[in-house]
Parts: sequence; structure tokens; C-alpha cells
Amino acid sequence: MPARSVNGTSIFYEESGRGGGGDSAAPPVVLLHGFPLDSRIWAAQRRALPEKFRVITPDLRGFGQSAASTAPFSLELLADDVHALLKELGAERCALGGLSMGGYVALAYVKKYGGELRGLMLIDTKAEADTPEGKEARTRMVEVARQKGSSAIADLMEPKMLAPDAAKQRPAVAKELRAIMEACPPLTIEHALLAMRERPDRVAELGQIKVPTLIVVGEHDAITPPAVAETMRKGIPNARLVVVRGAGHMSCMEQPEQVNQAMREFVAGIV
Repeated sequence: MPARSVNGTSIFYEESGRGGGGDSAAPPVVLLHGFPLDSRIWAAQRRALPEKFRVITPDLRGFGQSAASTAPFSLELLADDVHALLKELGAERCALGGLSMGGYVALAYVKKYGGELRGLMLIDTKAEADTPEGKEARTRMVEVARQKGSSAIADLMEPKMLAPDAAKQRPAVAKELRAIMEACPPLTIEHALLAMRERPDRVAELGQIKVPTLIVVGEHDAITPPAVAETMRKGIPNARLVVVRGAGHMSCMEQPEQVNQAMREFVAGIV
């Protein structure tokens, strides 16, 4: 399976489809997963989008099949990892998308490398930093991860991840999501929680984003609800917002057809 040694670690990724990423061609589509997940959440996008686009889905440092996380990391370091990988692959001029924590990484990326991007997709995520209560909750989750492991973290996360009827309406999705969460190493969970807890507030930076931007949110997202997505839409010049019907926080898994269509139209329209 493909992996590249970048930035002092090994990053696993999957790549498919075509599209060069030059200014005259459709840019590559790069999708970053959330917490405590890995690139398997993009399976439906990997199936549907390569018909027209080059699609790259990495496992972030410590997640999935990438090298184990042996030291704490920041979201900025994760962004640096992605940039180094895309440079290796000749795909810096991409449309970069991120879901939840992946969106936090994408916002860190656009702050540092925005001049290289062709487009930005912020999916079920937000620009605000954690509230004091949110920081305390992250700290408590670190202790849960240390003492009880990944399954206990999945117990805490699962009720908030999907639309209210998802387990009944889409049991295969719920089962796959649970398996992905339980596979996340406890030490990676700890490092990611600390990184998210310490991330800066980026609301004031939204107006500086100069690339075409698509914002996607599930209508039932309990973690980053549509009102939060609307804040980003208002803050980013000429951003477009798509609300995904029948989806919670995991819109790309719950309602992939709607998300795929939004991505196709957005990326095809980048010139």
C-alpha cells in the first residue's frame, strides 16, 4: 500500500483517478479525515470522484495505516505533513477538503500554504476554538483514552456522530464508523485531543481566505451544526454553503451522493 516518508514520519495514502492539477485542469481532490477516524471515511468519495478527478486521501500522522504517533503533535504539524506529502506527489495545487478535525487541519493549511491551493472544502467543521468547557471535556477524554482505551472513546463519540435515525436507517454505516473509531490507537487519540484543545480561534482569519471555498454540513450535525457553518460562510469571501439533508456530523458517509455531487460541482467550477 502506498506510503511516503515525509516530515520525519510515514504517511499512508490512497490515490486514484486522473487530473493533473495544473491551472488549466481540474485540481486534485485531497480529503482529510476527522477524529478519531481515518481515510476509510472517504470510501464513497474514492469510488465516485475518480471518474473525473485525481483523488488523494491520506491517513494523518498516527491514524489509520500511517506510522504510530510516538510524540505529541499540533494541527499545524499535521498540515505540514500533508503539504510535504502533496509536494512529493506533485499535487500542491489541489482542492483541499477536511471533515471535522480534518477541517481544522485544512484551516491551518490554508493559513500557511493558501497561496498554493486551488480550492478549499470545509466539511462538518468550524473555525472557532474550543470554549473553556470544551477544553475541559477534551482533558477528561484524554483520561478516558488512557484508562479505558479506544472503545470507551467510541462510546462517547458515537451518539453525536450520526443523524438520530442513522443506526436504524443505515446500520452498515454505523457499524463501519464504530469499527474505524475502535481501531484508532489510544495514544493517537490522546495526542489529537490535546492538539484540538490547543488550536487557535480562526474566525478572524476567515476573511483572508482567497481561494474558492465550499462549506458542507449535515442538517442534523450535533457537533458543528448548520449555524456554525453559516458563520464560516459569512466570514469567507464568496463561500458557498451546502446543507446535506438527512445527515449528521458524518455527512460524507451518511449521504455520500449529496456530498459527492456538491464536490463535483465545486471542483469542476474551479478555474
